Amino acid sequence: MNVSVYDKMEIIQLRSDYTSVIVSYSNGVDSMGALYWALRNFPENKIYLLYCDTGMEYDINIGLFKKTARFLDVKPVLLAHHKGFLGLLLEERFMFPDIKNRWCTSYLKTNITNQWIRAKRHILGERVLFISGERRDESPKRAKLAEIEYHATTLKTERKGKFTCHWYRPCLDYEKGEMFEFAGRLGLSPHPCYEYVDRCSCMFCVLMKDRHAIENMKRHPKRASELIQAEIRLQHNWKSKQSLLNLWDTACEESGDGILG
Repeated sequence: MNVSVYDKMEIIQLRSDYTSVIVSYSNGVDSMGALYWALRNFPENKIYLLYCDTGMEYDINIGLFKKTARFLDVKPVLLAHHKGFLGLLLEERFMFPDIKNRWCTSYLKTNITNQWIRAKRHILGERVLFISGERRDESPKRAKLAEIEYHATTLKTERKGKFTCHWYRPCLDYEKGEMFEFAGRLGLSPHPCYEYVDRCSCMFCVLMKDRHAIENMKRHPKRASELIQAEIRLQHNWKSKQSLLNLWDTACEESGDGILG
């Protein structure tokens, strides 16, 4: 009889014998903090730096990710859904995500990450640690996250083999300022977007402040225009009470030089 690993009622403990360590990376300071923890506790040759290109990232992001992996001598893993955010929006979802239905995260990060882990079990080994950089003070939902739990890729029985993946969040109880400090200890510079936004998220994340979206429009008008055209085509706004088209008008007024017109 195969006994599910979830039936063992054990308190999950961090181990020193993980065969591989995967750090979920975004180029933001919280994921730099997670990477800092990983490098302080495990050798570089065990660490995979995993980045998901959603199709709505800053143009420099992939280059920064690869540069970080080379600089710190960890293995880079670049993943992307073949349709990207815009393709999924226009061809499958037909509505922008919102706080209750964040399909963007599921499709463009979680699902492809899990698929990669399952496909690479033979390389990763039987005992893996997955690390991410969430902090409790970011949101009420993140405040309730477990520090350590089983990752969804853990095999519940041994019918297909042995594979356990623990999901650890080492940064939960740290403050944002400490993440910048940890990044500095690694020799990493904060992403340039921190000069005008408070989070290194997708360029036009539905959870970002309108003011920050306007600033990104000024800097990345072509990318903004693609989403505005999607709004018009789908007759569905970026947010329930705000459209990108309205923000575009504000960005044009503030620029005053015709660049966005």
